[in-house]
Amino acid sequence: MEKFKYYLYLIVDKISLYIEREKNKSPQKFKKKLYIIGVSLLVVVVSVSSYFVLVKKVKQENREHGMIQVKVISVKKQDFTEKYTVMGSIKGAIENDLRFQIEGYLKQYNFKEGYKIASGQVVCFLDAKDTMTKVDYARGRYKSERAAYLSAKEKYKVYEEMFKMKALAESKLLEAKFEIESAELRAKSARSELELAQLNLQKTNLMAPSDGILAEIIIKPGEYVTSQDVVCKFISDQGTNFEVDIPEKDVLKMSVGQKVAIYSDSYPDKEFKGTLVEIAPVVKERTRTATVKINVENSEGFLRSGMFARGIIFVRELHNVVLVPTDSIISLNDTTFLAPVVSPDVNPTEGVIQMKPCGVGEKVGEETIVLSGLDLGELLVVETQGQLSDGVEVKFQELNEDDISIPLQ
Repeated sequence: MEKFKYYLYLIVDKISLYIEREKNKSPQKFKKKLYIIGVSLLVVVVSVSSYFVLVKKVKQENREHGMIQVKVISVKKQDFTEKYTVMGSIKGAIENDLRFQIEGYLKQYNFKEGYKIASGQVVCFLDAKDTMTKVDYARGRYKSERAAYLSAKEKYKVYEEMFKMKALAESKLLEAKFEIESAELRAKSARSELELAQLNLQKTNLMAPSDGILAEIIIKPGEYVTSQDVVCKFISDQGTNFEVDIPEKDVLKMSVGQKVAIYSDSYPDKEFKGTLVEIAPVVKERTRTATVKINVENSEGFLRSGMFARGIIFVRELHNVVLVPTDSIISLNDTTFLAPVVSPDVNPTEGVIQMKPCGVGEKVGEETIVLSGLDLGELLVVETQGQLSDGVEVKFQELNEDDISIPLQ
């Protein structure tokens, strides 16, 4: 440093002597030379400055051109609800196909379709003319046989007194006793026939099995029906079900008690609340699906059996967890996972990659729960145009989570 100062002073001293000598020789020529030298020095300074500025700019552009472009999101805690969308049909909680237990001609319906019916009320009935005739005949026969039975008992009492007085042979007494037993059997048989006829008379009435609605009339009055024919459809007033078919690969996500939101095109602005109550124990071979039943709050009766509806099953809810795109987590093995984060540089859009070890939990859809390793507010890389490693300089752009569309490569 001292030598540099020495030579600098020496040069300045030489230049001063030269200027003084030239100035003394010819002041006019000295001014002219001084002007030329000044202009020349200015040109040199400007040229050199421009050169260094240009070189610096080129170097900066080359540096930026060599940087990997990445997109990042800020790590934060959030709530998450996993939803599963389904489509299906509205059905009564219990739907009954009503049939008569005997044959006959359908006489009349007491209610129209859609009417509410109380439990035990007669929905419709058969023409009971023939059945009533059979009841009357059975009742008359029973009365006759019972009278014969009572007569046989009185006759036996008379014979018994006569036998005690030695006025009747024992064989006649036994004959009277057997006559009582025979009459009693005939009376019992006649009574059974009467009860059967009365029961068949009751069966001419088709009654509601519970409170509910007459959903559909199938057989019209005047038609002949058998015990195999479905006369009408009845929906018990024990709630409403929303039935959907779930693919077998998703059945394990379902569980009894999950909440469901149901929507119908008939009521576009109304949401019906439901609860999953039943999962079929078997899978349909043809469709590879299992039927799931969801009980719906339908106290006002807006939803009717057969309506098409859509539903959202709330599979599970997570609160206050760190969720990141699964593709942002780099797996080295089954136990070691890395997450690339950006440490910002002086330039607010540039930074350096840091590969941080992290502990991960379960996958939730397209995201993974991070249990440890990431700090809130850190910038996690979710998209990149190149290979990342520790210390790599990158140029980044921060995204909202809704903007993420390209997986980390």
